[in-house]
Amino acid sequence: MTNRDNAYGKTTPVVEWSRHGVSPMIAMLAVLLALVVCLGSFTISPSALADGTDSGSGSSDQNGAFTDDITDTQNLLGSDLSTVTDAIAQTKQETGVSVKLMYLRTFGVKVDADTWAKGALKGMNPARNTVMLAVASDDGNLVVAVSSNSDEWLRRQSTVDELSKAAGDQLLKDTPDWAGAATAMMDEIVTISKTSTSGSSVVVGVVVFAVVLAVLVAVIVATIVIRRRMKRKVMRQIAAKRKAAEDAGEEFDENGPLTRKEIRMRRKAGMWKR
Repeated sequence: MTNRDNAYGKTTPVVEWSRHGVSPMIAMLAVLLALVVCLGSFTISPSALADGTDSGSGSSDQNGAFTDDITDTQNLLGSDLSTVTDAIAQTKQETGVSVKLMYLRTFGVKVDADTWAKGALKGMNPARNTVMLAVASDDGNLVVAVSSNSDEWLRRQSTVDELSKAAGDQLLKDTPDWAGAATAMMDEIVTISKTSTSGSSVVVGVVVFAVVLAVLVAVIVATIVIRRRMKRKVMRQIAAKRKAAEDAGEEFDENGPLTRKEIRMRRKAGMWKR
């Protein structure tokens, strides 16, 4: 087998017949078949790669960088790997959001990138409130996916759009800022989280105020109703005493002594004066 450059500058294998009468292609197929039989099926899923199962807790070399949260097959983060790792930890501490990063050459699928990213994230069995930024450098594609077990503010489409824009703006520069895309997205997560928390606090405050106001109004209305009823009762009592005095031929004194019950009734009616 020899290699020959094609018109696009890429090397393409060219098949030649051996003078022994055996095709090199047939020989190659035989070798590949033997390897398949020996090794069996071996698949690396995006989730396994992202979890660093083949590289331990974390590794970095000229061919790629892999940690529990980062899959960077081309080592695009370079010396910024530790900075991005620290930012992931800080984001988790401040917002409770876990961040996963995948830097690949291509998504290599026919389905749309969003579908691919959601499937890749689901395969990681993500913790609650997990956001994944997936970048395909050769495709010029970027996707932000949010785990289905996330809080409502994080799952909102507006949030996903804002995170995508924050990351994408860094890659639209003359020289793409790969680390900046990740940190910009995480900064946006913190900002949106604080806004969401503030908004929730305002809503809770309004609800509490409305409840307190409703209770206060109810108490005032109940007090007015009770006083009016009690006042009518006191007035009927006074009218009855006046009539009794007139029937007995006596003069009725409204300021005369009152029983304890009458005093209590007048207090409830708001009519009691010392």
